[in-house]
Amino acid sequence: MGVTILKIDDLSIADLKAAYDFNEMKIKSFKKSLKANGTADYKKSKGYHDLLVYKKNLYKELEERVNCIEVIW
Repeated sequence: MGVTILKIDDLSIADLKAAYDFNEMKIKSFKKSLKANGTADYKKSKGYHDLLVYKKNLYKELEERVNCIEVIW
């Protein structure tokens, strides 16, 4: 079974939020794993920085989409 790569533009707001939450869990899990393996400074890890980039991009896109919602009072 092949992997389907989705573009951030193709995701709904709900999908973006789910991906953001999942990324948060991955960051916590990654830090815990590195600490358990004796890595004192997880912030120097490339994997950690990659997860932070994903987090930033997901948040930015989510923020832009939410800010575009028109509220009619």
